Amino acid sequence: MDAAGLMGPLPDGSFFSLLAEHGDRIVRDEDFAECYSERMGRPSIPPSLLAKVLLLQYRCGLSDEQAMESVAWDLRWKVALGLPVDHRGWHPTSLTKYRARLLLHGKERLALECSLRLAGELGMLDAPAEQIVDSTPMLGAAATQDTVRLVRHGVKQLIDAVAAVDEPAGQSLRDGLEFDYGKPQEKPDCRWRIKAERERMLTRVAQDAERALRAVEQAERLLDDEAVAEAHALLRELVGQDFDIDDDGVPRLHRGTRQGRIISTVDPEMRHGRKSESQRFDGFKLHVAVTNSEQPLVTAVDVGDASAHDGSHAKELTDQQPEQSRPERILGDSAYGDQQTREDMQQRGVDVLARVPEGEVREERIGKREFQIDLEAGTVTCPQGHLVAIPEQARRDGERVVNFGAKRCNACPLKSRCAPYAGGRKLTIARREDLLQAGRRALQDADTEEHLRRTRPRIERLIGVLANRYGARKNRYIGSAKGRLQASWAAALVNLNPIGHHLFTQTA
Repeated sequence: MDAAGLMGPLPDGSFFSLLAEHGDRIVRDEDFAECYSERMGRPSIPPSLLAKVLLLQYRCGLSDEQAMESVAWDLRWKVALGLPVDHRGWHPTSLTKYRARLLLHGKERLALECSLRLAGELGMLDAPAEQIVDSTPMLGAAATQDTVRLVRHGVKQLIDAVAAVDEPAGQSLRDGLEFDYGKPQEKPDCRWRIKAERERMLTRVAQDAERALRAVEQAERLLDDEAVAEAHALLRELVGQDFDIDDDGVPRLHRGTRQGRIISTVDPEMRHGRKSESQRFDGFKLHVAVTNSEQPLVTAVDVGDASAHDGSHAKELTDQQPEQSRPERILGDSAYGDQQTREDMQQRGVDVLARVPEGEVREERIGKREFQIDLEAGTVTCPQGHLVAIPEQARRDGERVVNFGAKRCNACPLKSRCAPYAGGRKLTIARREDLLQAGRRALQDADTEEHLRRTRPRIERLIGVLANRYGARKNRYIGSAKGRLQASWAAALVNLNPIGHHLFTQTA
């Protein structure tokens, strides 16, 4: 018996009803044609059906096992999927293999693209003049490890990789090390609270890792194996990020924390990130672009390095969209107002409306913005009226330095506020100072500034739905690629809310 006939109609406006009535408009088998070979036959499960299961899974926040239990026992799922009431579902690995196939063929964003295609058919997505961009933390699925556990797990992975290729070589490698790596999560015995003893133990751990690295490097052809080479490169990175090699060849703990260090051997892509000075997280950053309209839709998502600058992903958000859908202008906070982001967007024909990040200026000090920089005339005028030419020769990074000179500045009444140090005031002209000036001028208009201020709640609301309601706050998987798939399908769910409302309103 058909499940719909047994339980009657679903509540109007529900997501189950949307899939039951309009599922064929959301995802179609032909959307997945590139993922399957005509000569080798088609799988027994239609890919569009698995796509709907994946949407239901992410909407309900279920594991693969729980999702397949719902397919087997939840009548709402059966109606939404068009299955008979006695359908027993499929094995949970069907979803695992399906996601792997999507990633293999670059189809991880397919659900989001399908939602935008349907929105376009319904007249909800005209070519957008503006899009709003922002980012939010995406927590990693793996546990964060300290230096000792990182290095010990790295050694264990190298031993296992060598043993898989040559068991005697793997045993020889184990025998040549100081510590046992049967349980790398356990730290060697040491009074860890005592700094001197802790640092001595850290040095011994790093020395053991160096022994393992040198043994593999000196062995014949071991590094020809891909798995061994990857484990070797990872361990070399783990030792190098937390230790410095002294003149005697002994690794010593590095003072301070290096930028972009690996924090987990389970997921080497995870990084420390900061949303603010007081908020730190471990994992990735989820980057989002939405239309600046009354019914905003997510147009692009990306998952990247948690320690990377937000603005560096603006180009990825733009590039993944079809040319006819790309914005004329993006709106964002000051993280998107820097020189590099503006240059990246200019190369794509996209304007940027965002505050230019200004360097920190101490109280009662005269900052760069109080100087008049005339790029056309090639001059800079200080607050006291002194005019100096901008040098034509630039440094390697493209910046040019204007020097007002000690003689001029020492006689200036503003010296204590402008150049209290020895020598004259120096002013750096950025490589693309023209873009920064244009960004500042745009926000001098009160209406434009108000327009920027009013747009922020739109993307913040959608990011809240994406991250908190549909689970994109935490990566369910290992790695950024699978996290990107998860975020894209969650973004499709965000878009299907207004799309569903529009469809049900039309048929009411």
